[in-house]
Amino acid sequence: MRRTAESGLRWYLPFTMADPVVGALLSKKRMLRKVEPLLRGKASFHAFPSWSELTAFIANGHVDAAFLDPQVDSDANWKDRLLHLEGLGRHQVILYTDLTPEIAAMLLDLARTGVREVVFSRLDDRAQRLHQALVSAGVALPDEPPWYAC
Repeated sequence: MRRTAESGLRWYLPFTMADPVVGALLSKKRMLRKVEPLLRGKASFHAFPSWSELTAFIANGHVDAAFLDPQVDSDANWKDRLLHLEGLGRHQVILYTDLTPEIAAMLLDLARTGVREVVFSRLDDRAQRLHQALVSAGVALPDEPPWYAC
């Protein structure tokens, strides 16, 4: 894993151009700790500290899927943000967040933007569920999921 000091961007090498590209804007390190091992060696994974860095990355290249947590910036208009992402190209959004009353209300509104996958931290974020969300978003990970190797 590499990290650049200026952006906090992380990625895994080696990967080929055919490997999926997955971005993430998550509010908690434990969420990253769940996603990173699932993608290690199977996808180009990029974690971002801010919305602006994530959107710049998506605008400059092909991204297959992005994990987003609306709690990163709870005051933002996430409906507008997701519509903006839709305009940047073909990729799927997977919301990965804590379940709270505020988030539940927001999810009802965001469902109209085409979000099809929601994973709740600490409730259904097992490796199998995260893998299922990626597959549902059209991301094909090579080889067996890590939980089968046990």
